[in-house]
Amino acid sequence: MKKGTFEKLKKSFEEAVAIEKGERSPARMTVREISGKNVRKVRINIMLDEDIIEYFKQRATQPNAAPYQTQINRVLRELVSGERPSAVPLDEQSEALAERIAEKVASRLHRSGKKKAA
Repeated sequence: MKKGTFEKLKKSFEEAVAIEKGERSPARMTVREISGKNVRKVRINIMLDEDIIEYFKQRATQPNAAPYQTQINRVLRELVSGERPSAVPLDEQSEALAERIAEKVASRLHRSGKKKAA
C-alpha cells in the first residue's frame, strides 16, 4: 500500500472513531421532511454483509430505481415503523438486529441534538 493511501486511510479511521465516541460531529447532516416531521440524515460508517450491499446495488441499476443507500434507508424505516418491506417475515434474530440498529441511530440523533442545544 502506498504511504499516501495509508495516511488517508488512517486519517479516515481516526475521524470515524472520534465520531463514534461523540468527540466529533459527522461531516454532513441533512434535514428533510417525512410525513410532517423533520428528519435529520446523519453520515455514519457501518459494516454490512457484501451480499446485502450487492443486492441493493443490483436493485439500484433498474430503471427509475432509487440509489442503493436510499433503498437501504427505506427498508430500515419500514421495519422501524412496523411495515414489512416484503412478504418474507423476519425471524426473531433479524427483528432484534433491526431494533438494535434503530435504537443506536436514534440515540446518536438524540446525542447530537443535545450537543447543538448546549
